[in-house]
Amino acid sequence: MAPTKAHAARDRLRLLRSRWGAERAAETRRADAEAGFPADRREALTRQLADARNMAADAVAALDGAAREALVAVGAYTALVRQVSGELVAAGLRAGEGGPDGGGTGGVVHLGGEVWRPADGGALLDSVMQAAVAAGDARHPLAQLRWAQLGGLAEKAARDELLARAVER
Repeated sequence: MAPTKAHAARDRLRLLRSRWGAERAAETRRADAEAGFPADRREALTRQLADARNMAADAVAALDGAAREALVAVGAYTALVRQVSGELVAAGLRAGEGGPDGGGTGGVVHLGGEVWRPADGGALLDSVMQAAVAAGDARHPLAQLRWAQLGGLAEKAARDELLARAVER
């Protein structure tokens, strides 16, 4: 038993010395590389990275503001559509009861030859985000997410209508 332990200890010592030698050589190479890297190039790279990070942070802040603005605008649009639908129903104008104008179930409005549907701002932002990510990298996980439809068919139709109008602009 003792010779086996001695051989194992000898082999372990060889392994540790080998690793220690490799680590020392790596430290020497790293120190040589750091000493040989020009300071002005290091500063230039640091400036480039800082500028790129600041631009990215500004873009994210603008995106956050735009997303909040879009959610507020879509929410206001949806509230107005539902309000108009309620007014039309209260006035006795129901969609599908023989006339071209009227309010319908779920806040849908038929008025002026058009159909106005309440929209879900979150679903709109999700669609825009998926399209933007997919344009850059179709294999990215965010480009492939498919969220459950929270609203009904009317909200899906409203989302598609608003997206189509946004593309036209």
